[in-house]
Amino acid sequence: MADLLIRNIDDETKRALAIRAAEKGHSQQAEALALLREALQEEPKSWIDVIRERAQAVDGMEFDAPPRHTPRFTAVELS
Repeated sequence: MADLLIRNIDDETKRALAIRAAEKGHSQQAEALALLREALQEEPKSWIDVIRERAQAVDGMEFDAPPRHTPRFTAVELS
């Protein structure tokens, strides 16, 4: 396997990576590798899949149906 060195990471990014890794019980290297793999998936997720996943994470979402309106045009009879 190859190694990758990333230089000039700002302190805030490094801190965020460290926190994220600690929350998941991973090393910073393992978390960075997981983030890279996720970002480089062959097929990106559609926005529908992203919404569906986030809704499942909070046990679903409910939306009010948009109000209906009467059509602007009526049918025209041709003779």
